[in-house]
Amino acid sequence: MLSQIGILSKGLGALLALKWLFTSVHSIMLSQIGILSKGLGALLALKWFFTSVHSIMLSQIGILSKGLGALLGKACT
Repeated sequence: MLSQIGILSKGLGALLALKWLFTSVHSIMLSQIGILSKGLGALLALKWFFTSVHSIMLSQIGILSKGLGALLGKACT
């Protein structure tokens, strides 16, 4: 059971690192939109991509936290 908690913790850490990465890229993209007139379609496509990945990550974090809560509940009983 402890190994499962470790796996969930590592998974949550990886998801948080990805969230940081996508947040950083998103802020860079926003600053670039003001500078570039060419490639606006590509930037919008990237924004859509990162927004989609972000929403998927949020759902995965919810699943992981529910799983971790269930494991911790079993450990307490």
